[in-house]
Amino acid sequence: MASLEYHQLTGFVLVYHRLLHLSLLTFNALGILSLSAISGGSESMFSKKQNATALLLVASQKTLPVMVAVVEQLGGALGESGLLVLPCVAAHLNQIIMDSFLVSFWFQKEHSLKIAKGA
Repeated sequence: MASLEYHQLTGFVLVYHRLLHLSLLTFNALGILSLSAISGGSESMFSKKQNATALLLVASQKTLPVMVAVVEQLGGALGESGLLVLPCVAAHLNQIIMDSFLVSFWFQKEHSLKIAKGA
């Protein structure tokens, strides 16, 4: 019986994870389109593919809400919940910075491939 409950819980967590991811991506994509329209349309820095992709990836991180939910479920077993969230925030900021570098690397690689194809 416990195995069935575990599988149901795992399925629920996976569905929740996907819904959270899709909702963050959708919300942020609409936000980027709105920012682009408000700040100059096609001349906006948000309308450039590189900037929009980087902003979408970085803004759609779901690590912090998931970590905070896990810390809350611990119920103070490992210490004060407010203090346990501080390393979560630091890890989240670290992930955002690393993702920014990753997007920069992707676009440099894409740019070099375009140059190689053109030559």
